[in-house]
Amino acid sequence: MTPIACTPSRSRPCRTILLSHEGWHAYRSALFESDVRYVVPLYQRPYVWNEEDQWAPLWDDITALLQHQEGDELAMLWSHFLGAVVLDQENTAPGQIPRFTVIDGQQRLTTLQLIVAAAAKAMGDVGAENDAALLQELTTNNPRRVKGDERLKVWPTSANRAAFVAVMSSNGSSTDRWNDTRNRINDAFDYFTARVTEYLTGAEEIEDEPFGEAAETIDGGADTPPGPSGKILARVERLRITLCDLLKVVSITLEGDDNAQVIFETLNARGTPLLALDLVKNAVFRQATSQGCDTDHLYEQVWRPELDDGYWRRERRQGRLNRPVAELFLMHWLTMKLERVIPATELFATFRQNVLTSDADAEALIRELRADAVTMRAFDTPEAGSSEADFFARLTVLDAGTVLPIVLLLFRSPEIDRTRRVRALRMLESWLARRALMRLTAKNYNRLVPRLVARMKADLVHADDVLLQALSGSEGEISRWPDDEEFINFLSTRDVYGWVAQPRLVMALAAAEMSLHSTKTDIRNIPSNLSLEHILPNDWEDSWPLGADGGELIDGEVVEQAAAERAARLHKLGNLTIVTQPLNSAMSNAPWSVKRAELNRHTRLLLNARIAERDTWDEQAIDERGTWLAHTLAKVWPGPDPANW
Repeated sequence: MTPIACTPSRSRPCRTILLSHEGWHAYRSALFESDVRYVVPLYQRPYVWNEEDQWAPLWDDITALLQHQEGDELAMLWSHFLGAVVLDQENTAPGQIPRFTVIDGQQRLTTLQLIVAAAAKAMGDVGAENDAALLQELTTNNPRRVKGDERLKVWPTSANRAAFVAVMSSNGSSTDRWNDTRNRINDAFDYFTARVTEYLTGAEEIEDEPFGEAAETIDGGADTPPGPSGKILARVERLRITLCDLLKVVSITLEGDDNAQVIFETLNARGTPLLALDLVKNAVFRQATSQGCDTDHLYEQVWRPELDDGYWRRERRQGRLNRPVAELFLMHWLTMKLERVIPATELFATFRQNVLTSDADAEALIRELRADAVTMRAFDTPEAGSSEADFFARLTVLDAGTVLPIVLLLFRSPEIDRTRRVRALRMLESWLARRALMRLTAKNYNRLVPRLVARMKADLVHADDVLLQALSGSEGEISRWPDDEEFINFLSTRDVYGWVAQPRLVMALAAAEMSLHSTKTDIRNIPSNLSLEHILPNDWEDSWPLGADGGELIDGEVVEQAAAERAARLHKLGNLTIVTQPLNSAMSNAPWSVKRAELNRHTRLLLNARIAERDTWDEQAIDERGTWLAHTLAKVWPGPDPANW
């Protein structure tokens, strides 16, 4: 039994684990002592380990092993378990070196090679060339047997290859190299080179004396150049032994009847932070390889420029949760393809079972995913001032990402021309906006959307007509499209402030503002930082007293009734407008004369210019404006009557 040392780190306490030698391999003897080639498939994710989470804790563990060697005669019984690597041996011609595909463990395998290369460089720098050469044998193959890049025993994914080749050279990467912040290979090499150099030279012990001046050397006489001191040589040997013999890994090599993809999914989909799209990439490219496709071209020219971009790993809120954009894309894409609800936890399983069938054309599937990803990403940057831009801006406010499978279908289908697509988008927006402003439930949208997708697919050329028929025919609270009478009555008679979310009220008033614009409007841009303002303020008693318009209220009951009438209109749509935050603060609870003057002086919105035309702002003004706004929004978002479309 071997005790496995662990150093306390930021994320775990110190403990010792006893494990058997059987099935274990020292880093040197099992994996790299012979000529071999470990290839990371180009479609796997790039090197992502970092200092805080992986490099520093690993160096802490190596340091613990070194310290045990310094003070414990039984130190060779201590070792550190690095984890497992899963390999799939490839068929090679007689005379060629063995070649393996790395199914899992590429991050630790790459890191180990970087540590060894960094240590070899640091040893060479202090004059320990023999030990450096021994370590280099663990990273490079016999040059008499291989040529070119085949000399490297590990061959990383394409995104890291240039940097990896550079740092694995005998002198390491050039110090004046371009620093690619997206590639962590150079950073890892620099980190471990610095740590090894500090250890070998004792810089962590004597920080005030540089190595070149203070370190002890061995003087061999006039004809012998100075060499490293005995202390340095001892440290070199301890580090070489630690790296070669005390770092343990479990190496799992698949047999002929093992399914590499299932192994990959088991190790990654059920416990590590790979995205479902990462699993999709691995699976579809494995199938492309088996189908004889040019996977290098497919990855470099089709997949990587778009789907390996960092954009897809950003998180975005949909509903109550934040999810990576890649997960949202795959969820909407699968719903659009399969016409059914796909839970976020079943994205890859659904793709594997229902899309990546054994007879699926992998290359065509890769190109389809890329094209649809480009289409969906463009939803973030529609042409300014276009109908599409209005739709996507309002869709965000409505938090209605559930309908994106419909939208993706409208944009990806060449059968649907732009006129019909814009018409369909307006229908969808009207249905969503009317329901949102009336606070009708959205909880069953995810069930309705697949049915709409299926109906539209049946007649893509007339997708807009199909959508109109489907939405206008919906009944019940979960899906009905409110008609004009219901919509106008709700907006003109009900309190909306405090009932409808403020961003949606701002959206509605901004839409009413846009409806007033014409070719004669000189400034047509609406600021994005608008806030809601009560024209009659919440605290109206001091600045807006009853009878302030010249009338006299004597009877107490009349005063009480008038106050109730005013309070009943406070949160209605007719008493709300949109202004910038500074203008909002300037008006606050001021009387109508001040608010009117501020609007006349500062507003550029036609919506507010109409308000400022009134000499007084009272209950009648609120009622009249509320009715006008309700009818205006009914035109902005027409109802289900086919005559509207």
